[in-house]
Amino acid sequence: MKFLLLLCMFVTIAYGQREPGAIWIPSPHFGSRGSYSAKWLVVHGTAGGSSAEAIGEWFQNPASQAATHYVIGQNGAVVQCVDESESAWGNGRVEAGADDWWSASSPSPNQVTISIEHVKPSTDNSDLITAAQAAASFNLIKNIIARHPGIRMAYANTAGGITGHFSMSPQSRERCPGPYPWEQLFNDLNGSGQPTCMGTVTADTLNIRTAPNSGSIIVGSVPMHRVLNMRAKVAGESINGNPDWYQLHDGSGYVSGYYINVHISQPAWC
Repeated sequence: MKFLLLLCMFVTIAYGQREPGAIWIPSPHFGSRGSYSAKWLVVHGTAGGSSAEAIGEWFQNPASQAATHYVIGQNGAVVQCVDESESAWGNGRVEAGADDWWSASSPSPNQVTISIEHVKPSTDNSDLITAAQAAASFNLIKNIIARHPGIRMAYANTAGGITGHFSMSPQSRERCPGPYPWEQLFNDLNGSGQPTCMGTVTADTLNIRTAPNSGSIIVGSVPMHRVLNMRAKVAGESINGNPDWYQLHDGSGYVSGYYINVHISQPAWC
């Protein structure tokens, strides 16, 4: 009996950071988190491939030199390739223009993230997430956050949270994950909380300014496809007929609404 209890404890520990019901297709492409823990969850698109199982098998191939913790198929199948306690080789390098919380040296983004691929057969990641895929993705994200309370249940900032691969590689992965139902995700995660105003940058580069006009000081910039979290909308200089300017949620400045595709239109002012 004592042996069985110890065995059960070992199994619980060994498999404590695996998703119940996920198909286990283990990849050798991971390392140690060292002294770090997961603070961010990174959403990816596969830019090719037919199924979660096929992507999982590719991650087993030594030629791939890559793996994410999870892959979600268009049919809603969830494949796990790396235990959450380990550092999956899923995120590549930090590029110029990346969000400022990513470090190009130490820790590696892989050491502080959990990564989820979503199967998208189109090589430009233009496929929409299917209903089954979205349901599986939202459920998996909620379960991961329950296991890793250091990941904020909100869009990413310096304290942690959820973002796309474009956040750290805005040059080579600006279309990763491509279309993703961010509005549905955050409504699902924060259904009882305050709604969030979010939008995607449509300009090649969008300047962040100290005031809502093009003559104010530039304090930063964000690349195309970056998802922004906004705290307020104000009237400012009209840009191509659009007088709306958004104050960024972190208080760093303002961006012109002309260059923002708002896709989470709550609260009402958004």
